[in-house]
Amino acid sequence: MRSIQVLLVGVCGYGANYIHEISDVRPEGVCIAGIVEVKDGIEELYPIIREQSIPVYRSVEAFYAEHQADLAIISTPIHLHYEQIQYCIRHGSNVLTEKPVCTSVSGAERLQEEEKQFGKFISVGYQLDYSRDVQALKKDILAGRFGKPLLMKCLHACRRGEAYYHRNGWAGKISVHGCAVNDSPFNNACAHQFQIMTFLLGDQPDSAASLRSVTGEVYRGNPCVDNFDIAAVKAVTNTGIPLFYYTGHPCREKKIGPEAQYSFAEGTVYFGHDFGNGPINEYVFQKKDGSIINYGTIDKGARLQKFYDAIQAVRDQSRPVCTVQCAIPHLQAVEALARLAVTDIPSGQVEVVSEDGDTFHEVRNFKEIFQICYDNQLMPSDVTDSWRN
Repeated sequence: MRSIQVLLVGVCGYGANYIHEISDVRPEGVCIAGIVEVKDGIEELYPIIREQSIPVYRSVEAFYAEHQADLAIISTPIHLHYEQIQYCIRHGSNVLTEKPVCTSVSGAERLQEEEKQFGKFISVGYQLDYSRDVQALKKDILAGRFGKPLLMKCLHACRRGEAYYHRNGWAGKISVHGCAVNDSPFNNACAHQFQIMTFLLGDQPDSAASLRSVTGEVYRGNPCVDNFDIAAVKAVTNTGIPLFYYTGHPCREKKIGPEAQYSFAEGTVYFGHDFGNGPINEYVFQKKDGSIINYGTIDKGARLQKFYDAIQAVRDQSRPVCTVQCAIPHLQAVEALARLAVTDIPSGQVEVVSEDGDTFHEVRNFKEIFQICYDNQLMPSDVTDSWRN
């Protein structure tokens, strides 16, 4: 079995997962050809670098001047993705990139052309798409097992404090060095639960449903954040299926959801639903006659299944299931929300809390307001006046 040469671009953030996976699991036939990282001292962090004499560079250009790679894994800040993906593709590498694939729909469409021109794939790291239970669920949706899709909705929020926003130079920013970033819970930490709805409605195993329209309301609970940190979104697919999504960071609870409900003609798919014994954090289809299909019985695959799928795709000369097209509807929504006016939550509705060496801005009644919105497919302005001055 030929060894697959892997380039790791960025290993001091999320990219640490990949170097740890290779170091700890030692997957057969996988070799780190090089690392691109701008931070110093990574040899002290990762013993495998010295152990295997892995070359370290400051840029992808410097790596490709001396080496080649079958697969480049890009885990750098959002605004660097486009140019790095383009450079790697043009120099003979397939790419697995963390989401979002880039910062604009037009950029993603240009990357699709690069794939065709250079005969390489770009796989996007929305990890839920690679999970085997999700793929089984999508297979049943495509087969018409649940009947016509009618509506999808999800609520997912997670608390983030000042440490989160200060961990790098782009968190919560609208742009960096003139490049759009549009970082928000919708585009980053809580992006997956919106993207998965479009993926499940795609008409092929490796496609996502395009969006006809995107509307919503965006708010800022933490006044120190550049962009919004609360979003209520209504999107409609090109086939007319409404999608509702509610997310944010300035909540009192460490985590809310994910709670999802996908309505079909023959029944409903739930995630995080309480059937009487507490929430079940698995996908469960309940038919109108009460019968159940629990997708939680399916082995989801490896924690970094997207990595192993990309390696296998290099060997098979195929492409993984989460394509650039699968990322475009989410980017459509990101761009649409960026055009909305951000409403600042009145200071009297925000409590500042110090906890575990961090500072949090917590919007009062966040969970209660969003739960009503989720249950009834409403916007916050339909439920309360307290979020507006």
